[in-house]
Amino acid sequence: MINTVADMLLELKKTEEEKIKQFNIEFVDLKHPTIVGDMFEGTAQKILEKSIFKDFDLRVVSGQIINKNKEKSGQIDCMIVEGEGRQIPNTDHWIYDISQVIAVIEVKKNLNRTDLIDSYAKMLKITDIVEPRDITPNEFRLFRDSFRSALGMDVPEYGDLADYNLFTQMMYHSLLMETVTPLRVVFGFYGYSTMKSLRKGFIQYLEENVSADLNHPIKGFSPYSFPNLIFTRNSSLIKINGIPYHPYVDENGFWECYTSSNHNPLFHFLEMLWTKLSYKHGIPSDIFGEDLEIEGHVRFLRSRPLSRDGKIGWEFAYTELPDDFEAEGTVFKDWEPAELSEAEHLLMVWLCNGESMNTNSEIFHDLLQRYNLDEFKFLAGLKEKKLVYKDRDNKLRLLTDECLVVIKEGKLYAGENRDGRMDRWLLK
Repeated sequence: MINTVADMLLELKKTEEEKIKQFNIEFVDLKHPTIVGDMFEGTAQKILEKSIFKDFDLRVVSGQIINKNKEKSGQIDCMIVEGEGRQIPNTDHWIYDISQVIAVIEVKKNLNRTDLIDSYAKMLKITDIVEPRDITPNEFRLFRDSFRSALGMDVPEYGDLADYNLFTQMMYHSLLMETVTPLRVVFGFYGYSTMKSLRKGFIQYLEENVSADLNHPIKGFSPYSFPNLIFTRNSSLIKINGIPYHPYVDENGFWECYTSSNHNPLFHFLEMLWTKLSYKHGIPSDIFGEDLEIEGHVRFLRSRPLSRDGKIGWEFAYTELPDDFEAEGTVFKDWEPAELSEAEHLLMVWLCNGESMNTNSEIFHDLLQRYNLDEFKFLAGLKEKKLVYKDRDNKLRLLTDECLVVIKEGKLYAGENRDGRMDRWLLK
């Protein structure tokens, strides 16, 4: 379903762009910036209205966002909101409390360097007015799933967080804030002509704002501050924060926080929006289709927290694209669950049957001895597969809600089946 809707939205976008082009050719070449902006904002609004579910009182409006302390955002081109807001008298603009806002969209006809900087600043204002609050059970599920996929462990109790390392603490706070903050999307029609130029534009802006002076840091450039999605033409920058794309931490302790793609940008937008809504409202996962094909994003920007002289910040590193990359196009691969060794299979079956296993127990050491395994490497492999973690009492626990362990074509596999994807994979 999601691919069909994304293709439909892309066609709608092309049709509306052509209408604007023909109007300028046949009647008058409009130059007034406000009128031109209104045309493209109207196009974006049409697209957004086709992307939302009508059963949840969702609306697409423009206006401003306010929090309980009466702090306000700037003017918002488009926002997807839930429920009743307050209309600004004698206008088509609305004021909405930030708790009702699902997504904020900044629309740019030409997303160039100036507009990229302007959009970033407007999106940063949204994060500035997000207030600390208790999260709902459904929001906690989203936070927990992203945290598990990033760190290969369950979410610590907040009161115990100080006992964990800096990376765990910073990822906890970043992913939690991502969960409660509206999606922030920069919707460009034209501008940067390639994915490579869009990446370069963002890196140049980031490099200009990296703090060299620890006593005078430039705020607003942590991974959390980045928009969830920036796109123009067929090029996108995508935040990897669990909404929906699972965070990944590499062998050097870097969080792969931003990737890029030259696939249909509206597909990425739907993935983010529908993921947010599916957790919020319990929408069945079949809206995403079979979900057995994975788009290959292109590595771009990674980060990790650092502490120097008592001050905490983020270190960034990025990946350059080869000159001929644009010719390669988007790559898709089939999804499959984690393949297990025989020892991993035995442990997974044991845990899936509701049994516990302590790493200091005789049965665990017998397992290691039987297969001549190194404990550290064995547990690291399971953690990397996001299947099992060791808690603070040395007990091995599942990282899944509905783990399914299977044998297919003589090979052993395990994976999360909460959304039925393992079932669909077995039946494929």
